[in-house]
Amino acid sequence: MFEVKLKEIKLTLTTMINEEAEISEVTEAVKQQVKDAKFPDIEVVRMLWDVLMEAVQWSGKNQQQNSNSALRQVKAWAGLLNAFCTSGRLELELIYKVQTQCYEDAKLMKLFPEIIRTLYDQDVLAEDTILLWFRKGSNPKGRQSFVKALEPFVKWLEEAEEEE
Repeated sequence: MFEVKLKEIKLTLTTMINEEAEISEVTEAVKQQVKDAKFPDIEVVRMLWDVLMEAVQWSGKNQQQNSNSALRQVKAWAGLLNAFCTSGRLELELIYKVQTQCYEDAKLMKLFPEIIRTLYDQDVLAEDTILLWFRKGSNPKGRQSFVKALEPFVKWLEEAEEEE
């Protein structure tokens, strides 16, 4: 039953994204389906990320075009992610999901720090969540390279925190 409901929600979401529906409209539709299906929040966050990345046009001739497409997608749909990442735990789950996908997909490997920064800039991820992930919360898949790649951004976050 879970898988059937998941497919239904994914189909609705994919259709609405492809039709470039308003974020508020998509958010309401997904919230209603999630409520009806009694879907766990964590599964919703994972599913949203998967559908958003599946909708990216990966046909770019070079790595830069693909990277730009992925980042545009993250920016464009940040409001949707924000509507469902309502706690530090769910934000952390989103970072884990991004990390796993970047680890498993070579074309996204170098994009990890940019995706995290974009999600931070779009108010999807809180500073505290990023710092927690950085210090001790990351998934072991590619941990060293992702932590190293995110170091300049984390340093910037910590310095901004000290200045306040």
